[in-house]
Amino acid sequence: MEARHINDTPYVPNAGNPRRGFIQTRLQNFGLTMIVMGASFILYYLGLFGGVEGPMTPAYIGERLAAAGFTNRHLLILLLSCMLIAIVWNWLYNGICFLSGRRLTCACRLKEDGRLCAVAVRRDRDCGHVCSAGHRRPKVRFHPVKKGTVAHFVWMMFMVFSGIVIYLS
Repeated sequence: MEARHINDTPYVPNAGNPRRGFIQTRLQNFGLTMIVMGASFILYYLGLFGGVEGPMTPAYIGERLAAAGFTNRHLLILLLSCMLIAIVWNWLYNGICFLSGRRLTCACRLKEDGRLCAVAVRRDRDCGHVCSAGHRRPKVRFHPVKKGTVAHFVWMMFMVFSGIVIYLS
């Protein structure tokens, strides 16, 4: 009954991603570029960038938001809330994973070569944690999710936009 939570494979971040070749990487990047370009054309012809009259023209969007009672203060609260979420999302995720016992691996040193066992563990009522290799340890390694470049860019972007709204208000 408790053995269903054990994962026999070691925790390796890139285990499912074999290295891609040069051609495959270039084709994938080209495909993503075409998707972004197509989305940009659609948004342009809907009027989002202000060059064409359409339902997403910035002046039209502003009029509709003002009619609904949306003010600069609402925009500032929205931007600051998004910035806060972008800053703390991985702290919340890591806390939930740690408390639920996910992303934990065995910290037992193997006698043969001194490496860590690194097998996924489950919580045990008696001694703490047990891995599928049979090691019983009170301490394990937790593998947190770390923010990358994009996550840091997103919260900084919301911070800059909030500063612009404060300056213009």
